Amino acid sequence: MLIFTKNVTILYITLLLSISLTTLAAGQDKTAWLDDSVSVRFQEEPMSTVLGEISQQTGIAILYDQKLADQKVTGSYKEIKFSEAINRLFSEKNKSIQVFKNEKKIIVKTFGAKQFILAGKDSTSGSANRADDSEKMTLAELEKMHKQQYSEYKERIADESEVLEGGMTRGEVKVMHKKQYEEYIKRIADDNEVFEGGMTRGEIKKMQEKQYEEFKKRIANDNEVFEGGMTRGEIKKMQEKQYEEFKKRIADDNEVFEGGMTRGEIKKMQEKQYRNFKERQSFE
Repeated sequence: MLIFTKNVTILYITLLLSISLTTLAAGQDKTAWLDDSVSVRFQEEPMSTVLGEISQQTGIAILYDQKLADQKVTGSYKEIKFSEAINRLFSEKNKSIQVFKNEKKIIVKTFGAKQFILAGKDSTSGSANRADDSEKMTLAELEKMHKQQYSEYKERIADESEVLEGGMTRGEVKVMHKKQYEEYIKRIADDNEVFEGGMTRGEIKKMQEKQYEEFKKRIANDNEVFEGGMTRGEIKKMQEKQYEEFKKRIADDNEVFEGGMTRGEIKKMQEKQYRNFKERQSFE
């Protein structure tokens, strides 16, 4: 969607989930600088430091929520696109990203942001907080965006060379998890393992089996008396009666609720509201 404001052409799209800037430019006049290369490694560094380094490497001005400046982040990006670096850095945030087509400048609008700061500087910008009707999306556009996001997500998790928090690649983490699972399976199959209290796994299993058999016998005894003086059998009959009364009540469309409407009138109103919703959904 193109917006013309003070002779500045702005490419803008609202995001509800994480989405790469590459997608933002798809099918439109994509700005080449979104593909500028970025290499940066950071361990528990403030967001401001990392964005400042990315901005310095690429020459791209990055405006973002001032409240995120001190948030600690970890990652390792080697020769990846600027768009991908920004997407990964803000992957856990609900955001919208505004890309200026005629300037090397973006604004990352995270949920609730009110004051924006320029990466690498201490100055803030209130003008970045402007919103208008051009940010709205139709249901069809939203569905298309979600499909694209899911496609990108699948591609990302299939990349076993991606470095995750802690310095390990996705592939190394998968191998580690597989090994841990195999060790876990072997461990729970060992009935001789001794737990706190001195009992082995096998002894605990037998104890639990015995407790379960005793429990089944107990709940089958309708003569057991509970607090209040009623037996299990009497409670069962009472509950069955209550359920039958409940079914009859909800089938009575003439019952009047608070507000003066009957159950039947409420049903018709809800059916009408649902039809209106479906018609509106189809229109959008």
